[in-house]
Amino acid sequence: MRLRRLLAGAIALAATSVALAATPATAATDPTPKISSDVLDERGKVRVLVQVNSSANVAPTADKAEDVKNSEVVAEAPNLRFFAVETTVEGAKKIAQESSVTAITEDRKHKVSLAGSLPVIGGDKVHKAGITGAGQEIAVLDTGIDAAHKFFSGRVTEACFSASSEADNAESLCANGQESQEGPGSGYALTPKCLSPAGRMLCYHGTHVAGIAAGKSFDAQYGDGVAPGAKILSIQVFSRFNGENECGQGAAPCVMAYDSSILQGLNYVLQKSSSREFAAANLSLGGGQFTEYCDTTQDGAPYKTVIDALAAKGIATVIAAGNEEYDHDVSHPGCVSSAVTVGATDNADAVAGFSNRGKLLDLFAPGVEIVSAIPSQNGERMHPLGGTSMAAPHVAGAFALLKEKSPNASVAELLTRLKETGKPIEYSSNGVKIKTPRINVFDALPVSPTPTPTPTPTPTPTVSVTPTVAPTATPTATPTTPVNPSPVPSPTATDDPIMNDGGVGTVPLPDVCHRGKGTRALTTAGWATEVLRGKGKLSDKTLVCYLSIVQNGSKIFPELTDAGSLGKAYKVLKPKSKSAKVVLDRELLAAWLNYAHGVYNGSTKIKGTTTLKSAIAIAERHRLNPKATSAQLLKAAVYLNKNVNRAK
Repeated sequence: MRLRRLLAGAIALAATSVALAATPATAATDPTPKISSDVLDERGKVRVLVQVNSSANVAPTADKAEDVKNSEVVAEAPNLRFFAVETTVEGAKKIAQESSVTAITEDRKHKVSLAGSLPVIGGDKVHKAGITGAGQEIAVLDTGIDAAHKFFSGRVTEACFSASSEADNAESLCANGQESQEGPGSGYALTPKCLSPAGRMLCYHGTHVAGIAAGKSFDAQYGDGVAPGAKILSIQVFSRFNGENECGQGAAPCVMAYDSSILQGLNYVLQKSSSREFAAANLSLGGGQFTEYCDTTQDGAPYKTVIDALAAKGIATVIAAGNEEYDHDVSHPGCVSSAVTVGATDNADAVAGFSNRGKLLDLFAPGVEIVSAIPSQNGERMHPLGGTSMAAPHVAGAFALLKEKSPNASVAELLTRLKETGKPIEYSSNGVKIKTPRINVFDALPVSPTPTPTPTPTPTPTVSVTPTVAPTATPTATPTTPVNPSPVPSPTATDDPIMNDGGVGTVPLPDVCHRGKGTRALTTAGWATEVLRGKGKLSDKTLVCYLSIVQNGSKIFPELTDAGSLGKAYKVLKPKSKSAKVVLDRELLAAWLNYAHGVYNGSTKIKGTTTLKSAIAIAERHRLNPKATSAQLLKAAVYLNKNVNRAK
């Protein structure tokens, strides 16, 4: 019996499904004109997309397709008017006879790439229009870079401002061992000091951030960054800290950045701006909690000075908002009023659970499971990470795209354009509903045909920072509860050197939000215990990360059922009602959490040849179908309960 039959129930399907053999053919007896040639050339099983003439016809046509011999519906998208089915060429011909079917094409296979977030912000259309950020440069102040990575295609220059401190047990990460360096290799992300004794990479973050902002596809299986035509200035501003007093128990060594190093890096960009065309400086780092602007505070004023000076040169300073779940606060230095402060959404435009937000936030951008480059010996490794760190470079890249067409526009003008054309994302902040735009660079272009003249402000100050950090310097404030990249802490890395990263409690932000490495599935009751704050074995930050991954992939969460916070997730996992929809929501959320926990991959076979991806897709299809019966919904819930959400 096919999976979809098992989920729906034989009785319900018998009442609603009609065999295609009994369905009158369309006017033409030959159905092949509806089928693409690559499908007709196949032998044996083939996975196809069946396109229909209306959203309302997706479910009934999929029901009928299930009755075709050797056919199984594996995914459906009613809003896009198609479903996917694994069948044979003969099966495809029978399905094509249904009058609602308009086309049948091969379901092509694509490997992971940045293409997941680019369409969300309209970047793919901008690239097709020939706008890539050419002639612009993006400064990335972070943990250095693997400049030889193929994602950067020789477009990288480097500098380093990395303090050392005997008092803080900190060492410089500049390649020459000094506290500053300029030139090739000065901020190399794979120097010995960028590795822990166990071989974990400490400096992967900057390569990933730079790739989002301006990576360029080096292979057909990978997409581009936001501004693939832009140059990259990578500035290493982090230092290696070797003690648990600084890093936290069991977390040494780690990397953190002194304010002085960051300010030196920003000042370096300012100095170089007289001869180079910078569009933005990206700071995916921060710490602390600020409800109001920090322009006049002791730690905010120096940043305000240099950020204003950069803005006067037409350079936006783009800063991550932080990942502490604050609903009306951002981290430092994103609290500076003239910075462009960025929060994270998922690809469905829900606010990422970990993202800080509120009135100080300027923009949202995608920041959940973003695939980009990480350092590697072969220069080809890509990896998904999540956080406001990943959202910010989307915006930095967007500034490069807009500056290519409006080279004389001010930061304020381009920011206004991004705000006015962005998609408003509404959420609650300190009990008040507010809206923050998620960028859409395609709508922000084309630019005005009359370029704005270059402003002539009063002379701008140049920030002067002493190159050598005093031993008494204090590291930048760090989050008290950062995103924990691994639900199963381990002192050593295994197959993935950035997993189980030791930088807990440190900047950059985040330490990473990605799928865990769990080995045992949890039941719905087990997950309910985990999401009770402080009750389970997983950290709250890990769970918030998991919920962000869930809402990035699911059509149920949060579109039909909100499970974006720990409290809301608990209500889904421990519902008071026993209705069929509520029970299916419970099992679906647990199944997604087991996926995010790393127990299953999408291709994991959970029963026979049925994969987790197929099982979830079919269950969600029933949940989205307003005509689904209670029996169908409960059958789908039972299937997930027995085959996915069960400790094995």
